[in-house]
Amino acid sequence: MELEHVRTVELLAAKVANWGLPPDDDREDEAAPDDNNLLAGTLAETLSEVKSRETELIEAQHPPEVAALRLNMQRLRVLRERVDACKERMAELRGAYQSVSGRTSSLHDACDRALAEQTALSTGSHLIKTNLYYFKQADAIMKKLSVAKLMVTGQSFAAMLASIDECLSFLRAHNEYRESATYIAKFEQCLSRAMTWAQLQVDYEKIGRSGADEDTFALLYGVFASRAASVKGAISVMEQRFWNVPEFEEMLAECQYAYFAKRQLLLAPILQSTLAALSTTHAESTCRLTRDACTFILRTCDDEYRLYRQFFINRGANRDEAPESPTTPAPSVINHSVSKNAADVHPFEGFTESLCRLLYDMLRPRIIHNPYLETLAELCTMLKVDMIENRCSLEVVATMIGDFDILFNPRAGFVAVMSELVGDIAERIVYRAGLYAQNDIAAYRPAPGDVAYPQMLQMMRQIDNEQKLKAQNEEPEEPGKIRLERKSSSSVAAIDQHCLWYPTVRRTVMCLSKLFSCLDVGVFHSLARDMLLACCESLEIAAQAISAQPAVVKGGRSKQLDAELFVVKHLLILREQTSPYRHASRSDSSLPTKDFSIDFSKFTNILFDQKARWFELSSNNSLLELLTTVPIEVKENEGDSRRVIDIQLRAACFKLTNTASKMMVGRLAAWIDSAEDEKLKSDFDLSKQPQLAAAQLRDIAAESYKLVGSRFPEIREAYSLYIGVAETETILLSPVRKRVIDVFSRVNSFAAKAYDDDSKAVAALASVQQLLLLLNKQ
Repeated sequence: MELEHVRTVELLAAKVANWGLPPDDDREDEAAPDDNNLLAGTLAETLSEVKSRETELIEAQHPPEVAALRLNMQRLRVLRERVDACKERMAELRGAYQSVSGRTSSLHDACDRALAEQTALSTGSHLIKTNLYYFKQADAIMKKLSVAKLMVTGQSFAAMLASIDECLSFLRAHNEYRESATYIAKFEQCLSRAMTWAQLQVDYEKIGRSGADEDTFALLYGVFASRAASVKGAISVMEQRFWNVPEFEEMLAECQYAYFAKRQLLLAPILQSTLAALSTTHAESTCRLTRDACTFILRTCDDEYRLYRQFFINRGANRDEAPESPTTPAPSVINHSVSKNAADVHPFEGFTESLCRLLYDMLRPRIIHNPYLETLAELCTMLKVDMIENRCSLEVVATMIGDFDILFNPRAGFVAVMSELVGDIAERIVYRAGLYAQNDIAAYRPAPGDVAYPQMLQMMRQIDNEQKLKAQNEEPEEPGKIRLERKSSSSVAAIDQHCLWYPTVRRTVMCLSKLFSCLDVGVFHSLARDMLLACCESLEIAAQAISAQPAVVKGGRSKQLDAELFVVKHLLILREQTSPYRHASRSDSSLPTKDFSIDFSKFTNILFDQKARWFELSSNNSLLELLTTVPIEVKENEGDSRRVIDIQLRAACFKLTNTASKMMVGRLAAWIDSAEDEKLKSDFDLSKQPQLAAAQLRDIAAESYKLVGSRFPEIREAYSLYIGVAETETILLSPVRKRVIDVFSRVNSFAAKAYDDDSKAVAALASVQQLLLLLNKQ
């Protein structure tokens, strides 16, 4: 086969080698017009011959294969004809299926629509029947309420009220229904008629008329409690469903008003007689009367609350929900004049407040005429802390009455009235405390024994030493020794804290301790500031009396030191005793902690009053003064009680430091001040100043150095005698040491600049290191 193919290709190549080309001899001639057709025909014949020849060769060489190929081609044509017939039949079947499917879907959709319409009609019919129920109940309920007599305590009346509530709620929620407004008016008429039936059966005129019975408690509570079940049954059913209906609120308010009016009418005479009896029994003790009377009134409030719960549901009147903080806090002692909103006051609170007003009317005259500040403070603390804060919180009240579901405080009326009384007592306390500060503290004049300093302290130290020596002799063993020493020191400390205090200091501390717990923070600090200032004035008067006394030992230390140590000692006592009040009020940011004022007088003086010294070529130049000094001065005023003692103590310590330093280096300090002033002058000449000579300085410095060595131990002993606390003594002696060292430092600096070597040798000044050794010598 391949050979035949090769031969055919060769034959065709030979035929087409010169295809389309003229013979060699005629190439240059033009071709005839029909040469193209002749050549195409020749090519076709040649190809036909080639095909026939190739076919013959193939059939001759492969006859079975050719026969099989022809048979397969015939079968392929038959299969193609059958496939075409199948396609036509499938097309017909597809068309028929689509037609049947479309008709079936239409039938199903029609069935679904019919079923949906049937369901909607059924639901609508049921809804209409359900809604008609709420409309039909109006006539039925009105018919039941139109009977001659109706029992409001039975189950039928409760079911009737439930139907009214349900129908009203439905109609108000669907006011778009036809005639819904008309039927709402009908049901409201039914509700009003039902409430009228309930109100008619609450017969208050039959309750509590047997007032002549001897058993008062049974009369006041037993008779009422026997009628409470029927009344509460009628009211509670309506209150559970119609508490927000205006008609019910009016009806309930009228019932409560009638109830409280009757209770007030019955209780007032009994309470007045009981309080009058207590006043007669405790005529000599206002505190005992106040305690017993308040206890009696609180028990009465609790009993009234229990009885009230038997008639009415425990829910705040005219309130949608319980208040957030039912516990009635203790109101402000002074600022209780702000009244509550009438809508926020429970009717029971107004009722109990009217009962407690009887107690207020009895106690107030006795309290405002009481002249004793201690009794007033005790009464104020008793009412504010014991009665209001400790007994009137909601948790305590719930525990006392055994009801932990209360939504308002039954003792709120007592709290309101007693808070007014506390305010009256506080005003009386402020007035009496002011008089006490003026008459008993500021106007106090010391007796000889009050200003016997330092003899009093020396006597107490001698007693302390004798006790220690006696303890050492009696108890030689170490454990017993330690025990007795501690006992002795504690006893002396106790005596020192109370008996040795100056009387005005003792009175001030005791008075403030009693007033702190019964007054507001702001009022207390205002009053404490006045009392502390009065006490400081009395200490100054006592200090003058001490300084005017003659010295105990001739040539001993000045009594001025004793006077100023006396002031510092008692100011430290006041500061220590009043520190709890300062710490307890730090959280109150409304109180000022400091009071400052700004002084511009120096600034204006330098700028305007000293113009002539602006250009002076000396140290007295105004511009230099403006640059080296602080022209604006900030002063701290005594506007806060917590700062009064600190300011007074700072000034007293400054005076004490000056006095102690003058005892040692007073003359030397005056000499160096004069020397520095002379040196600042422009015409300063040391040779013309005999008082500044080295010999003069030598005598003064030697005397001062000697006084430091002899008097500083005495001063330190005096500090120890008055103060008695090593740490405080060290703090107070530190500025004294500094002042002495500063004076000697200035003297050495002046001598180094103004004297020559010979003059320095003549002066023979002690160095600062020598002075430090002398001051620190034990």
